[in-house]
Amino acid sequence: MVDMPKRTAAVPLAPDAVVEALRGAIASVEAAVVRLEGEEAAPGTVDRVLDLAGAPRAGDIVATHNSLTRAASIVEHTGGLPDREWVPIAGSGPAFTETVTLLREHASSSLDGLGRDVTVGEHVELLQKVAVDGALGETLQLLVIVEDCLFLWHRVRLARAREDEAAAALAAARQALADHFVQDASLLRRARAALARFAEGTPIEVVRRLSSGRTTKVLTGLRQDFEDFRWACRADEAGWLADEDPVVAEALDSMDSPLKAVGGALGEVFERGRARVTETWARSDDPEPRPAADER
Repeated sequence: MVDMPKRTAAVPLAPDAVVEALRGAIASVEAAVVRLEGEEAAPGTVDRVLDLAGAPRAGDIVATHNSLTRAASIVEHTGGLPDREWVPIAGSGPAFTETVTLLREHASSSLDGLGRDVTVGEHVELLQKVAVDGALGETLQLLVIVEDCLFLWHRVRLARAREDEAAAALAAARQALADHFVQDASLLRRARAALARFAEGTPIEVVRRLSSGRTTKVLTGLRQDFEDFRWACRADEAGWLADEDPVVAEALDSMDSPLKAVGGALGEVFERGRARVTETWARSDDPEPRPAADER
């Protein structure tokens, strides 16, 4: 499937509108924080993803995000930011921009090998490799956090900019938003299309893939990562998926239910078989033996 240009939200021009767009571009980083630093996250996940992307270590990314959130809150309530608050973060914008770029490039390059020129079976194997070795899901989640750091920094910088710096600050903020709307939208569509190929093929082929617990665990994890990225970026509000092939959404929805993924007559066979097994178990649990027909 060729990734055609899609409709995306227009980048505003007026300063107030740019600030509002920066404020609303990322809905929340909560899911990303849980994915990267929650109880079930492997230690050092953030540093591993940064290493894979060739990006510099970012220290405690959650603490950095918290500091920027506090700075932006001060700006919202007072209209400015004292020097003592601004100086420690003033030079971090270019670093955020570089890290966002490298994370996007890593995610994009991970998807490059998942073309239509390989069989579905090979594609699924490659997708598992991308998910585990390339940390595709974790990369998208880290992108959410670092990008929101960048947007927070731009909001503060616009409030701090001198008159002779205002035009450049506004242009940089608009560019950050434009990259988000275009490049992140493309990443999401490509990732969803790559994952949707899991459900391609005959019912028997789909069943065979579903028989691998490792496969379903990895791909289900990716599906959740992509959904979290979609929600965090307000993709539906921005129209990122408005022109997506309906087959992609149907295939991804089918991953939530193995029987739905199998589909058609084979799904009905599975349902009947499961019902018979359930009935057999119920009979085996019956403490009173039932008389045979010729004994009644």
